[in-house]
Amino acid sequence: MTRHARHLMHHVSRGVATATLALVALAGGCASLDPKADIDRAAHTVNDRSGVAPGWDGPWDVSLSTWDGRSHLTVELALGMALRNNRDIRSKVELIAASRADLVQAGLLPNPVVGLTLRFPFDPVSGGTFVGAQVVQSFAALWLRGGKIRAADARLNQTVLDVSDQALALVAQVKASHTRIAFGQRAVGLAEQNLATIQKSIDSLDARVRGGEGTTLDVNRARQQLAKAEAERVVVMRELAKERRRMLELIGFAAENADWAVDEGALESAPQTLDEATVIALAGSQRLDVAAARSVALAQSADLSVEQRSHLRDLGLGADFERSESGDKSIGPVVELAIPIFDTNEAQIAKAGSIARAAFGSYEAASQRAVREARVAWIELDSASRLVEQYRSTVLALAERNLTLAEASLRSGQADVTVLLEAQREVTDARARLNDLEQAAALARIELEYAVGGVLAWPPTPGPDPLDRGPSTIGAGTPPKGLDEVPSGARQ
Repeated sequence: MTRHARHLMHHVSRGVATATLALVALAGGCASLDPKADIDRAAHTVNDRSGVAPGWDGPWDVSLSTWDGRSHLTVELALGMALRNNRDIRSKVELIAASRADLVQAGLLPNPVVGLTLRFPFDPVSGGTFVGAQVVQSFAALWLRGGKIRAADARLNQTVLDVSDQALALVAQVKASHTRIAFGQRAVGLAEQNLATIQKSIDSLDARVRGGEGTTLDVNRARQQLAKAEAERVVVMRELAKERRRMLELIGFAAENADWAVDEGALESAPQTLDEATVIALAGSQRLDVAAARSVALAQSADLSVEQRSHLRDLGLGADFERSESGDKSIGPVVELAIPIFDTNEAQIAKAGSIARAAFGSYEAASQRAVREARVAWIELDSASRLVEQYRSTVLALAERNLTLAEASLRSGQADVTVLLEAQREVTDARARLNDLEQAAALARIELEYAVGGVLAWPPTPGPDPLDRGPSTIGAGTPPKGLDEVPSGARQ
């Protein structure tokens, strides 16, 4: 090789090495592995929609600290403890850090490969030792890096949305459990009032029998009603005890004492003021599971673009250095190229296209399901609210009026004790039934709140959800932003 050729090779090799180091440094980037900003994003959304800060920036409590386990448990306190201490939701939060790591990984080039060569001659007389070194950097990932980053970023956003949605689901579970306990306590109170009323009737009937104005049959009927009421009270207390233990698990202290009560101050349900059209609009703009499905579709779209650019699967550039026993040195560029003869990546492109179309279909299905769930929940709440008002103003009012008349008739001798016992039973049944209806209405409101995305009101400043990173309104038949850029008929 001439001196000019060696000089040219030397400069080419140095240029390749310099470019390799520069591109490696560029591709390494400065993306942070710290997931705090992503976790805060999820926490702020939960806070905005539930009014309770999750407290995910610290470890969960290992013992009761914010509540003594005996005093009344308010719904706000229960929500705060659940979001902080519920092990299931805290495990989901850890997935955000994993997705953040995937995003950082997506921006990295493969590590350069260094090869060392040391050869010894079979005949030491006629040959000598040969030393060689080679460094090669693969650059195929360089033109795929953008698509991989977009896919990983969309999946990170999906994880944040999923965790936020699951936290709001936990909020709904805690509210529902608190509501069941509160109405269960009220049911126990009604049962005890009923027992006291029946016992008072028995005492009165005993006095009448001793005065010769009644019969033993009347007393036995009342005692039979008392035994039945006692059995019903046992059932109510059993369900209440079970619900308290469910609440303890939700707030992260399943083994704690269950001899406590909840605050019943929040039992009065707010009037139903939303119409069905508003509910549909809220579900379309606020549902986090729909936004997460959209992020999945965007990620699969990015995966498809990566596969379509992967016809050339491997391209390596580097430099090679050699030194012989005589001291001759040489350096030159190295090019490694995988020629797409047998595997042209068409199969993977077809697969990625199918998956992208499936993800878009799932996104559309999630949109439809969100609207259906919100509308069904609205019907449930609307019907339950109307039924409560109707039952309170008619059935219960008439039953209480009949009981007053029966008591007056019994005192005047115009009716026997059977009429009184029947009137008492009807009042008891009406009050218990109204309690059940009011509980159903309260639970329906909680379900509707979750079905529309966590809050039954428009945000103070209308606009797209910051977690969605794009248009938040669900457009039937319209692909998410970015899916219209998918090539090769990914949406066909």
